[in-house]
Amino acid sequence: MTAILLAVSLRAAGVTILSGPAFTPATNAPLAGELQLTTDVKSIVSVLVSNGTNLWQRDFFDYGTNHSETLLGFYPGQTNLMLVTVYDKYRNACTSPQLLTFVTPPLPGDFPTRVVLTNQPSLMEPGYTLFIVQCRDDNNFYITFLDNSANVVWYYRLTTADDIDVRQLGDGNLFVEEQPPSNNFVEINMLGQTVRTWTPPAGYSVNLHDGVPTDHGTILYLSDTNFPVSNFPSSDTVSNSSLINTQIDDVRVVEISATNSALVNVWSPLGYGFLDPTRVTYLTYSAPDAYGVDNEHCNAVIEDTNDNSIILSVRNQNAVIKFSRSGQLKWILGPPANWSTNLAGANLQPFLLTSVGTPFEWNFAEHSLMITPENTLLTFDNGNFRASPFDPPIADASNYSRGVEFSINETNMTVSQVWDTTAAGGDRLFSAIFGKTQWLPQTRDILVTYGDVSHINGATPSAYSSGATMVRIIEYTHDPVPKVVSDLALFDYTNTSPAYLGYAVYRALRVPDLYTHPANPVTDLVLSGDGRTGVDLEFSADPAHTYDIEASTDMIHWTSLGTAVQIGDPGQFEFDDLSAAQFMGRYYRVITE
Repeated sequence: MTAILLAVSLRAAGVTILSGPAFTPATNAPLAGELQLTTDVKSIVSVLVSNGTNLWQRDFFDYGTNHSETLLGFYPGQTNLMLVTVYDKYRNACTSPQLLTFVTPPLPGDFPTRVVLTNQPSLMEPGYTLFIVQCRDDNNFYITFLDNSANVVWYYRLTTADDIDVRQLGDGNLFVEEQPPSNNFVEINMLGQTVRTWTPPAGYSVNLHDGVPTDHGTILYLSDTNFPVSNFPSSDTVSNSSLINTQIDDVRVVEISATNSALVNVWSPLGYGFLDPTRVTYLTYSAPDAYGVDNEHCNAVIEDTNDNSIILSVRNQNAVIKFSRSGQLKWILGPPANWSTNLAGANLQPFLLTSVGTPFEWNFAEHSLMITPENTLLTFDNGNFRASPFDPPIADASNYSRGVEFSINETNMTVSQVWDTTAAGGDRLFSAIFGKTQWLPQTRDILVTYGDVSHINGATPSAYSSGATMVRIIEYTHDPVPKVVSDLALFDYTNTSPAYLGYAVYRALRVPDLYTHPANPVTDLVLSGDGRTGVDLEFSADPAHTYDIEASTDMIHWTSLGTAVQIGDPGQFEFDDLSAAQFMGRYYRVITE
C-alpha cells in the first residue's frame, strides 16, 4: 500500500526536457538521422513526422533520461517536420515547443531506376525489401531498403565494389561481407556507421557468396582453397577428353566465433568425401578461377537445426548436399547423372535422392537455401543448361529460372516438388547467375529474386544493348497455381545506349521493419488503487509484443492473470487485477512475448 501511495504522490511531478531536442542527419545514410535530448526524469520519446503529405509516428521505449534515437523511414527529396513529445512513467507529457526540420536530399543521379509492374500492397507481406544493387554501368553498389510501394526509404553507397550480400541482424544493424582488399565481415548501423568488424583467420579468406550469423554465437561462411585432383576430364563438353592432373577450387564451409573470430570448424567438400572429385558438369569450365578449376562454386550455406546439420549449395555440381557437423554425408539433391565415388573410393550413389511424384524438375546451378516452417527446402533454380554431360544443353534464350520448394524424406531418401513459380505463368525469366527464394511468415507468400535477368521470354531485356541485364523481385502466393502480388523491375527501359549494362542484385530479402523490436523488460510499471477493489497496473512498452501479467505472494510461485491491453497514448498498456482483494499482499511481474 505504501508503494501505491508513493506512486500517487509522484504522479503530479511531470517531466521536463532539459536539453534538445536536436536532430543530426547521418553522413553515410542520407535518409536517416539521430535525435538527441535529455529529460529531468526517466521518460520515453514519441516523434510525430509530417512531410506535407504523409503523417507518421515513431515511439521509442528505452526508458531513461539521456535519449539518442535513430530515426528512419524518411523519403528522398522532402522537407520533414518533427514534433517531439516525452512521457514519464505516469504518462505525464512534455512536448517540445520547437519543430525540428529534416530536408532529405534527392536520390543520387545514378541510383537504379525502379519500375513497378504489379503492386498490391494490401496482399503483400508487410515490411521492407532489403538488397544490395549493383549499377553495372558505373560499378556503384547501394544497400537499399524499399517500402511495399517500391519507394526508397534508406540507402548507403558501399565503398568496396563487389560487396553483394547483406542481411539484417537481430539488433537492426546490417551484416555485410566485404570483398578484397578488406576481405572481412562488417556490421553497419542504420546511421551508416561501421560498428564492428570480423577478420577471418589466416588461410580462410572470405568467399563473396555467403556469410551466416548463427543463433549460437558463430558465423558460417565459405572459403576457397586449392585441392589437387588427378585423372580429371580436360573438357566438360567432350565425352572422351583426355585426363589431366589439376587443381580444383575446393570451397570449404568455415565456422568462426562471432566473439573473437577464432576458428571453430572447417568442412572440405572434397576432403570429407561429399563429392565425386572427377565429376564434371556444363558449368565446370564456364569461368576462370584463381584457385583452380571451378568445379564446385559453392554459393549458399545454412544450418538445419532439426538435427544439427549443414546444408550446402554446390552450384557447379548442380547439387545441394547435407552433412552432419561430424562430417558425415546425409544426402545429395540434384540430377543423378554421372555420380561415381568420392576421393576415398566410397560409392556416392546411395546418397542420391530419388525423385517421386509429378511434376518434378531437378535443380541446376541453384542459388540460396532456406528451410521453411513446414520443413521443406526452398532454393532458386537458375536452370543453367538444364542438362548433364553429355546430353544436349538448353540455350539461354530457351531457358528459364524459377523458385522451387522441395520436400525431402530422409528415411526413404526421396524428394518431391511441392511448389514452383513456373505454374504462375507470366514472363519466362532466365537469370544465369544470382537469385534468392524466401518464405514470408505472415502471408506464407514466397519472395523470389531473379537477380541478373538476361532473357525475358527468349529476348534480351534491352532492344538496344545485348549485354544489359535487369532485376525482377516478385512476390508469389503459395497456392498450387501461384498468383503474383508484387513484381518490381530494376531497369531503365528508356535507355537506348548500345553500351547500357543495367543492374544486378545477388539476393533480396523482405524484413519486417526498418527497426527491430527486441523483447525488452518493462521498466516503468506503476501500480495504483487501494487494493480493496483491485489494483491497476500501467506501463509503457513496444506494441509489437504482447505482455502477460503474473502475480505471486512469495515471488516463487507465479500465477498468470491475463494479458495487458493497449490504451490511450502510444505504447501505453494497462491491466486491472480485480482479484487483488483476496490477498494480504501481492507481487506482480510482466512477461514479454
